[in-house]
Amino acid sequence: MKSEIGGLLERRGVDVLWVSGASSECPETYYLTGGASLTAAWIIFTQNHEPLLVHGPMEREAAAASGLRTLDFDRLGAGELSRTHNDPLTVKAEMFSRLAERENLRGRLAVHGTSDPGEAHFLIEEISRRVRSLAVTRDLPPVLESARATKDEGEIGQMRAVAEDTLGAIAGALELVRQGRAKDGIVVGRDGEPVTVGRVRRALRESFAARNLIESHDTILAFGAQAGIPHASSPDEEALPVGQTVVLDVFPRRGGGGYFFDITRSFCIGRASEEAIELYNQVLEAQREAIDSAAEGVDGNDLQAAICSRFERLGHPTQRTHPGTTAGYVHSLGHGIGLEIHEHPYLKLQDAPDERNRLKKGSVFTIEPGLYYPDRGLGIRIEDVVYINSSGRATVLAPFDKFPVLPLEG
Repeated sequence: MKSEIGGLLERRGVDVLWVSGASSECPETYYLTGGASLTAAWIIFTQNHEPLLVHGPMEREAAAASGLRTLDFDRLGAGELSRTHNDPLTVKAEMFSRLAERENLRGRLAVHGTSDPGEAHFLIEEISRRVRSLAVTRDLPPVLESARATKDEGEIGQMRAVAEDTLGAIAGALELVRQGRAKDGIVVGRDGEPVTVGRVRRALRESFAARNLIESHDTILAFGAQAGIPHASSPDEEALPVGQTVVLDVFPRRGGGGYFFDITRSFCIGRASEEAIELYNQVLEAQREAIDSAAEGVDGNDLQAAICSRFERLGHPTQRTHPGTTAGYVHSLGHGIGLEIHEHPYLKLQDAPDERNRLKKGSVFTIEPGLYYPDRGLGIRIEDVVYINSSGRATVLAPFDKFPVLPLEG
C-alpha cells in the first residue's frame, strides 16, 4: 500500500526513487499520482520529504489534482534546453542534474518507469556521470511492486467498480447468445444470422466503451480444440457451436491506465456431454477448495500444490507430475491483479517459495484452475478475482453466475 513506501525505501536502502512515464502507460505513475492524466511526468520519492511531481506546463491542473508537491519542467529549463540541444537525452540528463541540485538529492537512486531500454541505459549512464551525489542502485524486490501488491479500501473499491461494469458487459454478451436458437449445430440469432465469435466480441467491445473500459488484449473466446489451449481463441468468423465447451476470458481495465478485472466462465451452449459436465464439476470444486484455503499468511506455492494434488487424485496430469504438459492441469492457479493484469502475488509452484507470493491483507488475485484436453475438444477454466479482507480471509470481489450449460431460449 502507498502508506508503506517510506518504510520500504528504508528497508531496501534506497534514498531516492525516480519514476517517469505517462500515467496511461506507466502503472507506477498512475499509482503515485492517483490516476492524474499526465502524458509526461517525473515523480521523486525520498525517505524524509514530500513526494515531488515534475510535469509539463500544459498539464499543471492535472498535476495539481494529484495532491503532490509539483514543479513545472520549464522551471528546470526544458524550453531553453530544447532550443539549444537537438538530442532529447541530453535535455533530460541536464534537467535531472538541475533537479538533483535543486532538491539536494543524494545517496542511492532507484529508477523505474517506462522508456526505450537503450535510451534508458544511456540516460542513466549520463546522469551517473553528471550527478556525483547519486549512485544508481537496484531495489529488490522493487519498492513500488511491493507497495502495489496489497490494496487499500479505496483501491479495492475502484477494482470492484471495474468488475461491476465488466460483469454488466458480459451479461449482455451472454444474453445475445441465450436469445439464439440451435440450427445445424450452431447458434443462430433472432435475426437469423449465425452468432459468431466476432459478433460476441464486438458486443463486448461496444459495451466496454460505453462503460469507459478498454481491452489491452483481445478477449479470449474459444471452443472445441481451441478451448483446450488456455490462451487460444477461435477465429472471429466462426459461429458458436451447440454442445461444445466454450471458454470466455475477459480482462479489461479502466480507461486512462486504471485498474484491471479478470474473469473466466466456461460452459456448453444448449447441451453438454457427460464428460464435459464431469470436467466442469471437477474444476468448480477445485476452485471452491482454493478460495476456502486462501488466507493471510498462506503461500501461493502451497495453494497450487494442493490443487495439483486434487487433480492428480482424479487421474489428470499436472505441471508437477508432467512438467510441460499440454493436457490436464497445465498452468498456475492464479496471479495478482491491479494496475497490471499480472502482478504479485503469484499462485505457482516454486522450489524456494518467494515471500512476495505469500498472501497478505489487501492482496488481490485470481483463482483460476482449469482442465484442458485439446485432442478431445475439451477445455474448462473458471476464474474469479478474490482479495484477502480485514479478517484475513479470501472474499470474491464480484460474484457472477457459474453454469455448465447456457440454455438457448430463441
